Amino acid sequence: MQKLAYYSQAWHLATYGTVLFPDEIEAWTFGPVVPQLYSAHRGAYGVRTWVRGDPRRLDDRSRHLVNWVLETYGQLTGEELSRMTHAEAPWRHARAGLDDSERSNEPIDPTVMKEYFSRLRMSPAEAVSAAVGNARLEGYELSASTAKQLGRIATGESSADDIVREILARYHH
Repeated sequence: MQKLAYYSQAWHLATYGTVLFPDEIEAWTFGPVVPQLYSAHRGAYGVRTWVRGDPRRLDDRSRHLVNWVLETYGQLTGEELSRMTHAEAPWRHARAGLDDSERSNEPIDPTVMKEYFSRLRMSPAEAVSAAVGNARLEGYELSASTAKQLGRIATGESSADDIVREILARYHH
């Protein structure tokens, strides 16, 4: 339930630019946790009914988004969802400098969530354009061939590993 609440918040931020709920999400050892939600269901690993919430309080677009999150992520186990969140920038950013097993109640920045999940909504062309633009902001100019390689990764034509192998092969010849 914690990970589904996290993904609902993240996708709401990315899609509508606003929070779905006001509660803070923290980067705990096993993934994102809403402490207020945790204290309300502590010890209950299966929650079939919820006496404190009312889905009718959500507007249509928010209800649709939550249903999409449930359809998209709801069949995954807690362990699978935990592994996914550990691989994503918002959780990693909040836990910067900590070992995965270290306890933390560091909040996950909603701005980082919005930026990360907004990028997931981009088309391959938008993703490459954003990457090139971000590189420029950092003082780097990417060549046309590098942008083309990024495009191959963004469309799924090549993996990042394939591109790295191609680059390394050029240096070995």
